[in-house]
Amino acid sequence: MVTLMKTAYLIFFISISALATPKPKIELIPPPKTMEDYEHHFKGCLENSECDQVMGLQLTRWNDLIKKLRDDASDSSKKFQLLEIFREKYGIPVEFYTYQKSQQGFKPLLYNSSCKAHNSTNGEKILQGTSFIKSIRNETATVWRDQTQIEVPTGEILVPQPVYVYKDKTVTRYNLPLNDQPLFIRNGELFILRQEDDFFYFLSISSSGDWKIQNIDMTRLSEWSDKRSEVICPKDSNKADFKFFQNEFCKFIWDEDLKQKIVVKMHKGCTI
Repeated sequence: MVTLMKTAYLIFFISISALATPKPKIELIPPPKTMEDYEHHFKGCLENSECDQVMGLQLTRWNDLIKKLRDDASDSSKKFQLLEIFREKYGIPVEFYTYQKSQQGFKPLLYNSSCKAHNSTNGEKILQGTSFIKSIRNETATVWRDQTQIEVPTGEILVPQPVYVYKDKTVTRYNLPLNDQPLFIRNGELFILRQEDDFFYFLSISSSGDWKIQNIDMTRLSEWSDKRSEVICPKDSNKADFKFFQNEFCKFIWDEDLKQKIVVKMHKGCTI
């Protein structure tokens, strides 16, 4: 009888202990974050930029395409064809100068300019903007945002780099993205070598502002580079707005049609 009671008490205490012990909480370990997860609130946006979800999605789509083209071992002509199709439909991300009020319109990605004069406390700050642009003409730039094509007036809230080409005693103005420099000229078009995440491509820009991604023989890069050199700028009235561009410089570039070097005047916001 005693043994039976001891057994009953033992079963009772074991049951109480089992009820008192909480069930272990099972949690799924989240996947490790990438560097992009720490850079900005919106995926695709760049670190320290003013950038919304729409721009983040557009940048993500662009970066995914570039990675695909870079890692693709197929014929290069097909890669540039795909990139040109993308430019025609969505534009490509390029930089320009702008103001904060651009957020009331086409809403580019914004950075603070590295130029001291652009960050004056006495007036409105000049900012560096990025938008997906199909072309830039003298009067307007064709911007793509959120499934909408917008014609943005140039010169105030979208300021590209003015580039002057001196050829046959005439001077022709072109509108280029900030910091871009032409490598050579052909059929009156400036050819610019651009780089995105170790992927190189040529963008041609006409004097009327038409853009196109071109399939160019990359084996001639050193040939064109060797023909390019610094030169003293002509002293004339072809100057950029000093408010935005405080530094002008000139280079010889190769003209494929004339088979000679010609002078090109370019501009920077400042010298750093």
